[in-house]
Amino acid sequence: MAAATLKIAVLFLCIATAAAKFKTFERPYSSFNLSMVEQANSELKTERYATIHNDALQITPDTANPGVFSLANQSGRIMFKRKFKLWDGDNENSTVASFDTSFLVNMFPSPEPESTPGEGLAFVIAPSITLPENSHGQYLGLTNPDTDNQTTNGILAVELDTVKQPFDPDNNHIGLNIHSIRSVVARSLTPLNITLAPGTPAFHNVWIRYNGTEKIIRVYIADQPEKESPTPPMPRNPIIQYNLDLRKVVKKESYFGFAASTGTLIQLNCVLRWNITIEYIPGPKSPAMKIGLGVGIPLVIGLLALGAYFGYYLYKKRLVERSQSNILSRLRTLPGMPKEYRFRELKKATNNFDEKKKLGAGGYGVVYRGLLPEDNEHVAVKWFSRESLKGEDDFLAELTIINRLRHKHLVRLLGKISTSFIAILILLFFLLLLVKHFQKLIKS
Repeated sequence: MAAATLKIAVLFLCIATAAAKFKTFERPYSSFNLSMVEQANSELKTERYATIHNDALQITPDTANPGVFSLANQSGRIMFKRKFKLWDGDNENSTVASFDTSFLVNMFPSPEPESTPGEGLAFVIAPSITLPENSHGQYLGLTNPDTDNQTTNGILAVELDTVKQPFDPDNNHIGLNIHSIRSVVARSLTPLNITLAPGTPAFHNVWIRYNGTEKIIRVYIADQPEKESPTPPMPRNPIIQYNLDLRKVVKKESYFGFAASTGTLIQLNCVLRWNITIEYIPGPKSPAMKIGLGVGIPLVIGLLALGAYFGYYLYKKRLVERSQSNILSRLRTLPGMPKEYRFRELKKATNNFDEKKKLGAGGYGVVYRGLLPEDNEHVAVKWFSRESLKGEDDFLAELTIINRLRHKHLVRLLGKISTSFIAILILLFFLLLLVKHFQKLIKS
């Protein structure tokens, strides 16, 4: 019973350990109004002039008074303050985390409705929250002239670009960027009748899904009529689908968030809603937690084993008490047994069961000759053997036979030992059974 409990406990711990390799982080920011802004500020880090303001993540600055500072040539980031470990180990077979995010954006030329759009924004995975210097204009807050196209920069981004550079298909496209502002794949949105920054308020839903098992990233986009309109269904077909092994692009531990920029042309880049789910591998535990687990797990297993042992002990004790009660009640029904003797009296009468007093051995034990000092009477004392007795029925059968026999050459049954000794005898008998039982458990 105790061994089975230990096996179950160890199995449970193994299952829990296996299931705990990947954990899931989820954040549904249904809005960034007053009810959510406190949580957002506690979990997100704003860089440069990026703010959480006016019910939105404002990745590039928004102000009614451009004279306070220039809105041109600015960049910003809003990232989760915590980083996520996306895989474990360094071999090619190591499992890579998956992530799934969707967000609603509003990209609006400024300061006049008919102004020309300026740059854009991007969803980014980066090794640092810190915004690179000189990352305004075409660099979208992702890189700068020194770090762009460096394979060590750990940048992965999905850009919503509204300014055409020489390497872009047009000024209204979505692209996948790896280490650089030059997209590895870019798709114009004009054929879909989607305009990112039309000069009038427009809202676009973007879905980005990465499957760490398939190692494929998929990007979807759909318009939404109004800010408060229901989220439209995700399109059936992605606008971008690309084979991507995160281990070859980003750092093992990376941050998630948004980056954006303005150039000589100004544009407000806002995220109005954001949902994200990230699989990640928990980082190393703190020394205090390691000590707690090191002490706690053995302690729990020890308590389980101890509880199982005491449960078994109490169960057997009840059986002993019930058996003792049955034996005593049945002994009292035997005729001619009015007297009880203490064990020490019989021990004294037989000179501590001296071998010289031994008369012989019979069924279930050995018989000794003795003399009771108080009665000055010679008696025969039978010591029952634990090896011969198989249970209380044998014990009672022997007493009944001796009690009923009447013959001139046979001594009659004068009495029985005290109840306390019977209890000791029974306890010893069941203790032997208990030891044998535990020996079988250990062998199994």
